[in-house]
Amino acid sequence: MSLANLMSRQSSTNSGGDAPGQKTTMFFTPPMTDREFQELRRRIFDEIGIEIREHKKHLLINRLSKRLRHLGLQTFSDYLKFIEQSPQRRQEMIELVDAVTTNKTDFFREPKHFEILERQVLPDLMSDRRRSSRTLRVWSAASSSGEEPYSLAICLAEYLARQAGWKYELLASDISETILRAAVTGIYAEEKVRPVPAPLLRKYFLKGDGRFKVKPELAQTVTFKKINLKLDFQRALSGFDVIFCRNVLIYFNRESQHEIIAKHWHVLRPGGYLFLGHSETLHGCSIPFEYIAPSVYRKPVDA
Repeated sequence: MSLANLMSRQSSTNSGGDAPGQKTTMFFTPPMTDREFQELRRRIFDEIGIEIREHKKHLLINRLSKRLRHLGLQTFSDYLKFIEQSPQRRQEMIELVDAVTTNKTDFFREPKHFEILERQVLPDLMSDRRRSSRTLRVWSAASSSGEEPYSLAICLAEYLARQAGWKYELLASDISETILRAAVTGIYAEEKVRPVPAPLLRKYFLKGDGRFKVKPELAQTVTFKKINLKLDFQRALSGFDVIFCRNVLIYFNRESQHEIIAKHWHVLRPGGYLFLGHSETLHGCSIPFEYIAPSVYRKPVDA
């Protein structure tokens, strides 16, 4: 049975306050002045290229307040001094990145994309007579805690098992060192693996202590690497057949979005495919990707 059919069957199957006696600890959330907000915005943009818009001020306050409490600081002005002067400022910038980025992800998130990958993209790529290699190169450009790249690995392994002589290479990257370390372990709570169809869960995961671990033979097909899409996009990256860069562009301003899309264009092979998040689009972008389906684009074969 194909992955798309398994996912369809899985979807039909998976159609408050504190607990009693649990104490709630109250913390004081310090105010953030406009000057502090603007300085933090600048530092975040300089560090990772993400633009924190004005209406996100309260979100930034809530997320960084946890860092203040952890460090024993009283004000955001103290925090700014800490990330400028403290010997631990390098580590704190990692914590700051984790605080302002969202790592919401799931196995086989946006299932339609995996259906398109299996039923349209992979057959198209493998039928290209101009290919000199039987290795498909795929990049999960915002891999978060690993659910997306491991989902891609399962999809590729299942499909290529029926195609003699073909193999794949899968790069998974993220900006957060913390989340990458978690992804490399390949360990997930039971609720996290619920979107995985039962036959694939048994085939590709080990179960123990209520948690599931990606089996070594699948895990070793994924290479995890820290990459900042905005600031340190590496020239060595090239020759990808498929790029999943989903729910990333929404964090950047228009200029930065165009820069990132242009970089993806250059590292995609002619005829390669780019997958964006369901709320992202290349509408109005001057880079000549071909529209395939909602949030799915193709680099022309003659590009």
